[in-house]
Amino acid sequence: MDEPLIARGFWGPRQETPDRVADRLLAFLAGLDEVVGERVRWSASEASEASGASGRSLAGPDDARRMIADAFRANTDAPHLGINQAYDGSGQRVRKFRISMGVGRYSESPNAHNSFVVRWAGAEALADPILRRVAAAWDPDWGNVTSRSLRDALAGLQPAGRPGPDIGYLNYLSEGRAQALPSGLDLQVVTLDEGGVIIGSGVSGDLLPLEKTAELAEVLRPSPAFAPTPTSRTKL
Repeated sequence: MDEPLIARGFWGPRQETPDRVADRLLAFLAGLDEVVGERVRWSASEASEASGASGRSLAGPDDARRMIADAFRANTDAPHLGINQAYDGSGQRVRKFRISMGVGRYSESPNAHNSFVVRWAGAEALADPILRRVAAAWDPDWGNVTSRSLRDALAGLQPAGRPGPDIGYLNYLSEGRAQALPSGLDLQVVTLDEGGVIIGSGVSGDLLPLEKTAELAEVLRPSPAFAPTPTSRTKL
């Protein structure tokens, strides 16, 4: 696939300490290194400029902890809105990664949510393991692997701004959501050791084609498993 892939995780209000956010980020980065087979080099992107982190390297765990602590300190006027951070990564096998996250939000506003998003170019084989690392590190309510073209193609089935999970090539649902899945799905549903499921993860490891993704959206979008993300608690 030529266009970038996007792995995402979303959840409702969850108050976090700077150390806990750093622990989650570092756990994901370590897992990503395992997936890629090399250590990816990271630095704060221009999107983190508001906290003064732009261009700073994440050469080690202490750097990440300092950046995240600085971001929390810079947001003392509205701590319930959490922090926004973005990081650029590069390696030999995958030239470019981008992480963007809005985390630590505990506002119960219906428009507020927490998110962790990873973008990379090509390398479809990374989609399933990266989504699993997002789920393990951040414990989201739901997540998926998607692309801009897929989201455009499915706009009629899942309009932008509509509450509730979106369907992607691969899909993650929390344990609570998985219990509400409709019966009779003809796609493989893989239960994860830490809870939750991956939907659309075939034996071959290939991503779902557009036609199958659209069929899945028609089945799952109206189901209780795809109810809107709670605004008063982290997960369904």
